[in-house]
Amino acid sequence: YTEQNQPDHAYTFTGPCVVTGKPHSVRVPASELYQYRQGLLLQDAMPSVSVDDREFLLSGMSPEGWKQTFSEENEQ
Repeated sequence: YTEQNQPDHAYTFTGPCVVTGKPHSVRVPASELYQYRQGLLLQDAMPSVSVDDREFLLSGMSPEGWKQTFSEENEQ
């Protein structure tokens, strides 16, 4: 993945989805990234980041990859 510091005190993380291979980006405010790097749990440190994007940060699975993997069509 790549990490890019933004002028508005945020970071953008970009990397390929482990399922689709397509690039996905997540914007994280610098203050929330700092809290995470200080040991706070991701869900507590990054309340402004969506659940789907936090999943990407943890597992590398984008919302599209999650849908592709766990959709009802795949269960049949």
